[in-house]
Amino acid sequence: MEPRPRVLVAGTRQGIASVREVLEHDAELLGALSVSEALAEVERGVQLIICNIRFDDSRMFDFLGALAGRPAAAGVPVICCRVLHRPLSEGARRAIALALEALGVVEFVDMQAIEEKQGAEAAREALRRAALSRLVPRG
Repeated sequence: MEPRPRVLVAGTRQGIASVREVLEHDAELLGALSVSEALAEVERGVQLIICNIRFDDSRMFDFLGALAGRPAAAGVPVICCRVLHRPLSEGARRAIALALEALGVVEFVDMQAIEEKQGAEAAREALRRAALSRLVPRG
């Protein structure tokens, strides 16, 4: 049996649980609640990083900045997601998306916004599709 890809989920307990529901059958999920835990997992090797925007008391941008200088993170795709069920203004959503783009994040999945428009299953499927598309073996 082929080993499952290692996916780091850097997030809140709620964020990690949400991602676990979506990807538990597709990947080995490694949860990290702090920047230091997440960086240690990156050093051990991961194929994908999924980061919740509320990670480590909203230190997501600190974590993403720290990844930039680490050889172990080179070429590892990063997806950021939002799972919190609180309103987020369009301006705040745009600001997050622009900041993530500047940091090289490949995708931002606003699960809460998708859920509002299309339902919970569509939100989970959007995150699953985003993750699995990044886990395709690179030749």
